[in-house]
Amino acid sequence: KKADAAAAGVEYVEEKVEEALEDEAPDAEDEEDAEPMDEEPPKVELDDEEKRETFRKSIVPDLTSYALNTSFMKFAVPDKDEGFDEVSFDWGKEGKCREFLKQWKQQLKTTTRIEELTPGEWFTNRWKDWQKALQSWHMKQHLYKASVAKKALDRAAMLQRRAATAAARERLMEMRAEKAAADKAVAEKAAAAKAVTEGETGEAAGEKKAEGAPAEKPAEEPSVEEKEPDSDEDGDDRVDFDRLDVFGVEDALDVGGGEPLFSAFGFEDWTMMSLRFELHLLVHAFKRDVNDPDRIGIHVEHLSFYYNKYFKKPLNHKFYGCEVIQELLDLTRDTVFVNRKSKVVEAQLPEEMDSAGIFIMLTEEARRDRVARVDLGDQSARLKLSQP
Repeated sequence: KKADAAAAGVEYVEEKVEEALEDEAPDAEDEEDAEPMDEEPPKVELDDEEKRETFRKSIVPDLTSYALNTSFMKFAVPDKDEGFDEVSFDWGKEGKCREFLKQWKQQLKTTTRIEELTPGEWFTNRWKDWQKALQSWHMKQHLYKASVAKKALDRAAMLQRRAATAAARERLMEMRAEKAAADKAVAEKAAAAKAVTEGETGEAAGEKKAEGAPAEKPAEEPSVEEKEPDSDEDGDDRVDFDRLDVFGVEDALDVGGGEPLFSAFGFEDWTMMSLRFELHLLVHAFKRDVNDPDRIGIHVEHLSFYYNKYFKKPLNHKFYGCEVIQELLDLTRDTVFVNRKSKVVEAQLPEEMDSAGIFIMLTEEARRDRVARVDLGDQSARLKLSQP
C-alpha cells in the first residue's frame, strides 16, 4: 500500500483498524454484568373483532372521500369474461367475495353522499308552490290582524263617544236640577211678596201660581242612540280559538269569522313551519332523484349537505338554538325522524297530499303545547331561534 501510494504521489496514512476493532469490542466485564432474559417477548393476541377483519385498516385511506363517493358504484369482482387468463380467490370463495362486495356497496350507499346529485323537476315544482302559498299565508295573517286592529279602534272610538255622551247627559241633568231649584226659589219669593201686597197668604198665592203657571217644556237630552259594535259583528260564525280542535278544522285559512289557523303565529312559528316542509320535501325528493331502491334515504350525517344542495342555503342547527343536528330533528319529529338502525332520516307524512295545510296544523299544535308548558314553568320548552 505504501508503494502504491508513493507511485501515485500521495502520502500514505496507516489505518488503525485494529484499534477501532478493539474499541468496538464489548467489554468482558459488561458481558458478565448483563443478565440473561428469563421471560419471552409478549405475544400479540387478537380479539374477536380483529379476527373478523379481512383487511388491514390504514390511517391514511387509499382514496379521498370524493373519489370513493363518485366511483365505488363501478367497483366489481373481476371475471374471466373481461379477458383474464385466471381469477383466483385466495382469501375466500368467489360467492363470499361477491356477497361481501355487495354488502359493502350497500353500506356505502347509505353512509356516503352523492356529489353530483341535482334536484329534479318534481322538487322544483313543489318548492315553488310552497313559496307561493307561504307568501299568501303571510298576507292573509297581515290582513286579518289589520282587520282586528281596525275593529278594536272602532270599538274604542265608539266607547269614547258613548262616555262623552253619558257625561253630557249627566251635566244636562245637573243643569236642569239647578235651574228647577232656582226657578222654584224665584217663584216662592215672588209669591211671598205678592201675598204681602194683596193680603193673601203665601201658601194660597203659591198654590194659585202653581195652578195657573204653564208647564215648562224640558230641554232635550243629547242623543245617545248609537249601535254598540258587537264582538261577533261581521263574523257570526267565529269560534273559541283556544278550544279549537286543530286537526278537526275543514279550512285552515278560515276557522270561523275569517280567522286563519295561523293567526297567532310569530317569527319562530313561521320559521319552524317552513323547516318542517323543507325537511319533508327533501326526504321525498331525494328518493325520487336518486332512483335507486338500495338508497333507502339520507343519512343523518349528510342531511346538511343535501339541504344545501337542494335549497341553496345552509342548514345551521345553531340558528335554531341546537347543539347538534339530532336536537334540531327532535323539534320536527312530527314531520321527520331518524331511523335508529340505519340512521336514515325518514318522513312521517306521505309524498303526495291534497293540501299543505297539515303543516299549519302541526305548527299550531306545537305552538299551543309550547305555550302551555312555558305557562306551567317549563322554560326548556321555549324556542331559542336567532331572530334577524
